[in-house]
Amino acid sequence: MELKNGRHSYIELIIACTIFGSSGVFLKHIQGMEVSSIIFYRLLFGFSLLLVYLLVTKRYDVFRLDKKKRYMFLIGVFNVITAYSYFRSIGYVGLSTAVLLLYTAPVYVTLLSPVFLREKITRRGLMSLFLSLIGIMLVVMPVDGFFGSGNHLLMGLLFGFISGLSYSGTIMTVSYLKTDYSGTSQLFWSALISLLILLPFGSKVPGEILEVNLLSLIIFGIVTTAFASLLYLNSAAKIPAQTVSVLALLEPVSGIIFGSLFLHEPIIMKTVQGCLLILIGASIMVLDIRSMPMQLYGMRHPFMSLHAAMRVRVLDIPRIIFMWLFGK
Repeated sequence: MELKNGRHSYIELIIACTIFGSSGVFLKHIQGMEVSSIIFYRLLFGFSLLLVYLLVTKRYDVFRLDKKKRYMFLIGVFNVITAYSYFRSIGYVGLSTAVLLLYTAPVYVTLLSPVFLREKITRRGLMSLFLSLIGIMLVVMPVDGFFGSGNHLLMGLLFGFISGLSYSGTIMTVSYLKTDYSGTSQLFWSALISLLILLPFGSKVPGEILEVNLLSLIIFGIVTTAFASLLYLNSAAKIPAQTVSVLALLEPVSGIIFGSLFLHEPIIMKTVQGCLLILIGASIMVLDIRSMPMQLYGMRHPFMSLHAAMRVRVLDIPRIIFMWLFGK
Protein backbone atom coordinates (compact mmCIF):
# COMPACT_ATOMS: atom_id res chain seq x y z
CA MET A 1 0.00 0.00 0.00
CA GLU A 2 1.31 3.41 -0.93
CA LEU A 3 1.70 5.81 1.94
CA LYS A 4 0.00 8.62 0.02
CA ASN A 5 -3.14 6.49 -0.36
CA GLY A 6 -3.45 5.91 3.40
CA ARG A 7 -1.89 9.01 4.93
CA HIS A 8 -4.99 9.95 6.89
CA SER A 9 -5.36 6.39 8.13
CA TYR A 10 -1.81 6.42 9.47
CA ILE A 11 -2.40 9.74 11.23
CA GLU A 12 -5.62 8.45 12.80
CA LEU A 13 -3.84 5.33 14.01
CA ILE A 14 -0.99 7.35 15.55
CA ILE A 15 -3.44 9.62 17.42
CA ALA A 16 -5.45 6.65 18.67
CA CYS A 17 -2.39 4.78 19.94
CA THR A 18 -1.11 7.89 21.71
CA ILE A 19 -4.43 8.21 23.53
CA PHE A 20 -4.47 4.50 24.38
CA GLY A 21 -1.13 5.04 26.12
CA SER A 22 -2.89 7.16 28.74
CA SER A 23 -5.12 4.30 29.95
CA GLY A 24 -2.87 3.50 32.90
CA VAL A 25 -3.12 7.09 34.14
CA PHE A 26 -6.91 6.86 34.33
CA LEU A 27 -6.68 3.44 35.96
CA LYS A 28 -4.42 4.69 38.75
CA HIS A 29 -6.93 7.42 39.64
CA ILE A 30 -9.84 5.02 40.10
CA GLN A 31 -10.03 3.67 43.64
CA GLY A 32 -11.92 0.81 45.30
CA MET A 33 -13.11 -0.93 42.11
CA GLU A 34 -12.24 -4.29 40.60
CA VAL A 35 -10.61 -4.32 37.18
CA SER A 36 -13.61 -5.99 35.53
CA SER A 37 -15.95 -3.31 36.94
CA ILE A 38 -13.69 -0.52 35.71
CA ILE A 39 -13.71 -2.02 32.21
CA PHE A 40 -17.51 -2.28 32.29
CA TYR A 41 -18.13 1.36 33.18
CA ARG A 42 -15.44 2.59 30.82
CA LEU A 43 -17.23 0.77 28.02
CA LEU A 44 -20.67 1.85 29.23
CA PHE A 45 -19.99 5.59 29.08
CA GLY A 46 -18.06 5.36 25.84
CA PHE A 47 -20.72 3.17 24.24
CA SER A 48 -23.50 5.54 25.36
CA LEU A 49 -21.85 8.50 23.65
CA LEU A 50 -21.22 6.45 20.53
CA LEU A 51 -24.87 5.34 20.41
CA VAL A 52 -26.12 8.93 20.72
CA TYR A 53 -23.78 10.01 17.92
CA LEU A 54 -24.98 7.23 15.62
CA LEU A 55 -28.64 8.05 16.25
CA VAL A 56 -28.17 11.80 15.76
CA THR A 57 -26.24 11.30 12.51
CA LYS A 58 -28.72 8.57 11.40
CA ARG A 59 -25.98 5.98 10.84
CA TYR A 60 -28.46 3.13 11.00
CA ASP A 61 -26.35 0.99 8.69
CA VAL A 62 -23.97 0.42 11.61
CA PHE A 63 -26.63 -1.60 13.44
CA ARG A 64 -26.97 -4.13 10.64
CA LEU A 65 -25.29 -7.52 10.99
CA ASP A 66 -24.97 -9.62 7.87
CA LYS A 67 -22.36 -12.32 7.50
CA LYS A 68 -19.44 -13.30 9.74
CA LYS A 69 -21.48 -12.52 12.90
CA ARG A 70 -19.47 -14.88 15.05
CA TYR A 71 -16.28 -12.93 14.29
CA MET A 72 -17.91 -9.76 15.57
CA PHE A 73 -18.62 -11.65 18.80
CA LEU A 74 -14.99 -12.75 18.82
CA ILE A 75 -13.77 -9.13 18.82
CA GLY A 76 -15.86 -8.46 21.92
CA VAL A 77 -14.36 -11.48 23.70
CA PHE A 78 -10.83 -10.46 22.70
CA ASN A 79 -11.46 -6.92 23.94
CA VAL A 80 -12.52 -8.14 27.38
CA ILE A 81 -9.54 -10.47 27.74
CA THR A 82 -7.09 -7.83 26.52
CA ALA A 83 -8.37 -5.05 28.78
CA TYR A 84 -8.60 -7.27 31.87
CA SER A 85 -5.14 -8.81 31.54
CA TYR A 86 -3.59 -5.45 30.59
CA PHE A 87 -5.04 -3.62 33.60
CA ARG A 88 -4.03 -6.45 35.91
CA SER A 89 -0.51 -6.28 34.52
CA ILE A 90 -0.39 -2.54 35.26
CA GLY A 91 -1.27 -3.31 38.88
CA TYR A 92 1.67 -5.70 39.19
CA VAL A 93 4.48 -4.14 37.15
CA GLY A 94 3.42 -0.55 36.40
CA LEU A 95 2.24 1.22 33.26
CA SER A 96 5.57 1.40 31.45
CA THR A 97 6.24 -2.33 31.53
CA ALA A 98 2.62 -3.45 31.09
CA VAL A 99 2.07 -1.38 27.96
CA LEU A 100 5.17 -2.85 26.35
CA LEU A 101 4.09 -6.40 27.21
CA LEU A 102 0.76 -5.62 25.56
CA TYR A 103 2.69 -4.88 22.41
CA THR A 104 4.23 -8.27 22.08
CA ALA A 105 1.17 -8.62 19.81
CA PRO A 106 3.22 -7.99 16.60
CA VAL A 107 5.08 -11.25 17.24
CA TYR A 108 1.86 -13.25 17.06
CA VAL A 109 0.38 -11.19 14.21
CA THR A 110 3.49 -11.54 12.04
CA LEU A 111 3.56 -15.29 12.62
CA LEU A 112 -0.17 -15.96 12.33
CA SER A 113 -1.46 -13.46 9.73
CA PRO A 114 -0.01 -15.48 6.80
CA VAL A 115 -2.01 -18.47 8.09
CA PHE A 116 -5.32 -16.78 8.94
CA LEU A 117 -5.30 -13.69 6.68
CA ARG A 118 -3.06 -14.89 3.83
CA GLU A 119 -0.88 -11.80 4.13
CA LYS A 120 2.73 -12.15 3.07
CA ILE A 121 5.53 -11.54 5.56
CA THR A 122 7.42 -8.63 4.00
CA ARG A 123 11.07 -7.72 4.53
CA ARG A 124 10.00 -4.38 5.94
CA GLY A 125 7.68 -6.15 8.37
CA LEU A 126 10.41 -8.48 9.61
CA MET A 127 12.96 -5.67 9.97
CA SER A 128 10.59 -3.38 11.88
CA LEU A 129 9.40 -6.29 14.03
CA PHE A 130 12.99 -7.26 14.88
CA LEU A 131 13.95 -3.72 15.93
CA SER A 132 10.74 -3.22 17.90
CA LEU A 133 11.10 -6.46 19.84
CA ILE A 134 14.67 -5.62 20.80
CA GLY A 135 13.34 -2.31 22.10
CA ILE A 136 10.65 -4.05 24.12
CA MET A 137 13.14 -6.47 25.68
CA LEU A 138 15.42 -3.60 26.69
CA VAL A 139 12.59 -2.02 28.67
CA VAL A 140 11.04 -5.17 30.12
CA MET A 141 14.19 -7.05 31.22
CA PRO A 142 14.80 -6.41 34.96
CA VAL A 143 18.31 -5.80 36.23
CA ASP A 144 18.36 -8.93 38.42
CA GLY A 145 16.64 -11.21 35.88
CA PHE A 146 13.06 -12.39 35.65
CA PHE A 147 13.29 -15.09 38.31
CA GLY A 148 15.12 -12.91 40.81
CA SER A 149 12.37 -10.32 41.10
CA GLY A 150 9.63 -12.22 42.94
CA ASN A 151 6.15 -13.50 42.10
CA HIS A 152 4.81 -9.97 41.67
CA LEU A 153 6.88 -9.47 38.53
CA LEU A 154 6.12 -12.93 37.17
CA MET A 155 2.36 -12.41 37.55
CA GLY A 156 2.67 -9.04 35.83
CA LEU A 157 4.60 -10.62 32.95
CA LEU A 158 2.06 -13.43 32.63
CA PHE A 159 -0.91 -11.05 32.42
CA GLY A 160 1.08 -8.83 30.08
CA PHE A 161 1.81 -11.59 27.59
CA ILE A 162 -1.82 -12.77 27.72
CA SER A 163 -2.90 -9.24 26.84
CA GLY A 164 -0.49 -9.24 23.90
CA LEU A 165 -1.76 -12.57 22.58
CA SER A 166 -5.38 -11.46 22.91
CA TYR A 167 -4.64 -8.11 21.28
CA SER A 168 -3.11 -9.87 18.30
CA GLY A 169 -6.41 -11.72 17.93
CA THR A 170 -8.24 -8.39 17.81
CA ILE A 171 -5.89 -7.04 15.14
CA MET A 172 -6.32 -10.05 12.88
CA THR A 173 -10.09 -10.26 13.37
CA VAL A 174 -10.54 -6.56 12.58
CA SER A 175 -8.47 -7.01 9.45
CA TYR A 176 -10.54 -10.06 8.44
CA LEU A 177 -13.81 -8.12 8.81
CA LYS A 178 -12.66 -4.91 7.11
CA THR A 179 -14.28 -5.76 3.76
CA ASP A 180 -17.69 -6.46 5.35
CA TYR A 181 -17.98 -4.02 8.27
CA SER A 182 -16.83 -0.46 8.84
CA GLY A 183 -14.68 0.46 11.81
CA THR A 184 -17.69 2.16 13.41
CA SER A 185 -19.81 -0.96 13.07
CA GLN A 186 -17.06 -3.12 14.57
CA LEU A 187 -16.68 -0.73 17.48
CA PHE A 188 -20.43 -0.62 18.18
CA TRP A 189 -20.98 -4.37 18.18
CA SER A 190 -17.74 -5.31 19.95
CA ALA A 191 -18.44 -2.77 22.71
CA LEU A 192 -22.03 -4.03 23.09
CA ILE A 193 -20.89 -7.65 23.30
CA SER A 194 -18.19 -6.72 25.83
CA LEU A 195 -20.76 -4.90 27.96
CA LEU A 196 -23.04 -7.93 28.01
CA ILE A 197 -20.13 -10.15 29.07
CA LEU A 198 -19.13 -7.76 31.86
CA LEU A 199 -22.65 -6.86 33.05
CA PRO A 200 -22.55 -9.11 36.16
CA PHE A 201 -19.39 -7.35 37.36
CA GLY A 202 -20.75 -3.83 36.83
CA SER A 203 -23.78 -4.51 38.99
CA LYS A 204 -21.61 -5.40 42.00
CA VAL A 205 -20.15 -1.90 42.52
CA PRO A 206 -21.61 -0.08 45.58
CA GLY A 207 -23.25 3.28 44.83
CA GLU A 208 -20.88 5.31 47.02
CA ILE A 209 -17.80 3.83 45.32
CA LEU A 210 -19.25 4.51 41.89
CA GLU A 211 -20.07 8.10 42.82
CA VAL A 212 -16.50 8.82 43.91
CA ASN A 213 -15.05 7.52 40.64
CA LEU A 214 -17.85 8.64 38.32
CA LEU A 215 -16.06 11.59 36.68
CA SER A 216 -12.88 9.61 36.01
CA LEU A 217 -14.89 6.73 34.55
CA ILE A 218 -16.88 9.04 32.25
CA ILE A 219 -13.76 10.75 30.89
CA PHE A 220 -11.98 7.40 30.63
CA GLY A 221 -14.82 5.91 28.61
CA ILE A 222 -15.37 8.86 26.29
CA VAL A 223 -11.70 9.41 25.48
CA THR A 224 -10.58 5.80 25.02
CA THR A 225 -13.75 4.00 23.90
CA ALA A 226 -15.79 6.52 21.94
CA PHE A 227 -12.96 8.55 20.41
CA ALA A 228 -9.65 6.66 20.29
CA SER A 229 -11.21 3.26 19.54
CA LEU A 230 -13.20 4.73 16.66
CA LEU A 231 -10.06 6.25 15.18
CA TYR A 232 -8.21 2.99 15.64
CA LEU A 233 -10.81 0.75 14.02
CA ASN A 234 -11.41 3.09 11.08
CA SER A 235 -7.69 3.26 10.35
CA ALA A 236 -7.03 -0.44 11.02
CA ALA A 237 -9.68 -1.35 8.46
CA LYS A 238 -7.65 0.41 5.74
CA ILE A 239 -4.14 -0.78 6.66
CA PRO A 240 -2.67 -4.32 6.50
CA ALA A 241 -2.72 -6.17 9.83
CA GLN A 242 1.08 -6.44 10.10
CA THR A 243 1.44 -2.68 9.50
CA VAL A 244 -1.19 -1.90 12.14
CA SER A 245 0.48 -4.14 14.72
CA VAL A 246 3.91 -2.59 14.28
CA LEU A 247 2.84 1.05 13.90
CA ALA A 248 0.70 0.65 17.01
CA LEU A 249 3.95 0.14 18.94
CA LEU A 250 3.86 3.91 19.32
CA GLU A 251 1.38 3.31 22.14
CA PRO A 252 3.98 1.95 24.59
CA VAL A 253 6.18 4.96 23.86
CA SER A 254 3.37 7.32 24.79
CA GLY A 255 2.49 5.08 27.75
CA ILE A 256 6.01 5.38 29.14
CA ILE A 257 5.90 9.15 28.72
CA PHE A 258 2.50 9.37 30.44
CA GLY A 259 3.74 7.08 33.21
CA SER A 260 6.72 9.32 33.84
CA LEU A 261 4.79 12.60 33.72
CA PHE A 262 1.71 11.66 35.73
CA LEU A 263 2.63 8.54 37.72
CA HIS A 264 6.28 9.44 38.42
CA GLU A 265 7.58 6.14 37.08
CA PRO A 266 11.33 6.47 36.48
CA ILE A 267 12.74 6.45 32.95
CA ILE A 268 16.20 4.90 32.77
CA MET A 269 18.63 4.80 29.86
CA LYS A 270 17.64 1.36 28.59
CA THR A 271 14.03 2.54 28.51
CA VAL A 272 15.01 5.46 26.27
CA GLN A 273 17.02 3.13 24.02
CA GLY A 274 14.11 0.72 23.77
CA CYS A 275 11.68 3.50 22.85
CA LEU A 276 14.03 4.72 20.10
CA LEU A 277 14.22 1.24 18.59
CA ILE A 278 10.43 0.97 18.70
CA LEU A 279 10.08 4.32 16.90
CA ILE A 280 12.62 3.30 14.25
CA GLY A 281 10.78 0.03 13.71
CA ALA A 282 7.44 1.82 13.35
CA SER A 283 8.95 4.36 10.95
CA ILE A 284 10.17 1.61 8.61
CA MET A 285 6.58 0.45 8.20
CA VAL A 286 5.33 3.95 7.31
CA LEU A 287 8.09 5.43 5.16
CA ASP A 288 8.00 4.41 1.53
CA ILE A 289 11.19 5.17 -0.36
CA ARG A 290 9.25 5.02 -3.63
CA SER A 291 7.37 8.20 -2.71
CA MET A 292 10.54 10.21 -1.95
CA PRO A 293 11.98 12.75 -4.42
CA MET A 294 14.26 11.08 -6.96
CA GLN A 295 16.70 14.00 -6.81
CA LEU A 296 17.67 12.79 -3.35
CA TYR A 297 19.43 9.86 -5.00
CA GLY A 298 20.72 11.62 -8.10
CA MET A 299 18.88 9.19 -10.38
CA ARG A 300 15.60 8.85 -12.21
CA HIS A 301 14.44 5.76 -10.32
CA PRO A 302 15.17 4.67 -6.71
CA PHE A 303 15.93 1.09 -7.74
CA MET A 304 19.02 0.05 -9.67
CA SER A 305 21.22 -2.97 -9.94
CA LEU A 306 24.36 -3.35 -7.85
CA HIS A 307 26.45 -3.03 -11.03
CA ALA A 308 24.72 0.25 -11.98
CA ALA A 309 25.14 1.63 -8.48
CA MET A 310 28.88 0.95 -8.55
CA ARG A 311 29.22 2.44 -12.03
CA VAL A 312 27.79 5.80 -10.97
CA ARG A 313 29.68 5.68 -7.64
CA VAL A 314 26.63 6.14 -5.48
CA LEU A 315 26.87 2.85 -3.60
CA ASP A 316 26.64 3.39 0.17
CA ILE A 317 25.18 1.73 3.23
CA PRO A 318 21.86 3.68 3.32
CA ARG A 319 21.30 2.83 -0.36
CA ILE A 320 21.90 -0.86 0.27
CA ILE A 321 19.45 -0.84 3.19
CA PHE A 322 16.77 1.00 1.21
CA MET A 323 17.24 -1.27 -1.82
CA TRP A 324 16.93 -4.35 0.40
CA LEU A 325 13.85 -3.15 2.28
CA PHE A 326 11.95 -1.59 -0.57
CA GLY A 327 13.43 -3.27 -3.64
CA LYS A 328 11.29 -5.10 -6.15
